[in-house]
Amino acid sequence: MLSLLTRIALLFGGMYAVYRYRYRIFNTVFGSPTVRRIFISSSMKIPFIRNRMIHQAFR
Repeated sequence: MLSLLTRIALLFGGMYAVYRYRYRIFNTVFGSPTVRRIFISSSMKIPFIRNRMIHQAFR
């Protein structure tokens, strides 16, 4: 029982930490040019996202 409570507490603690430092985590992950390039090329393969980005760029 204590193990289950410990896991739940660690899960909520981890979720809180990710929520609190989400922008710092985001900037660290996407600060790498390789990761950024992979993310952008992957997202441009999704028609909805691609259409919105192109519409925003050329209005």
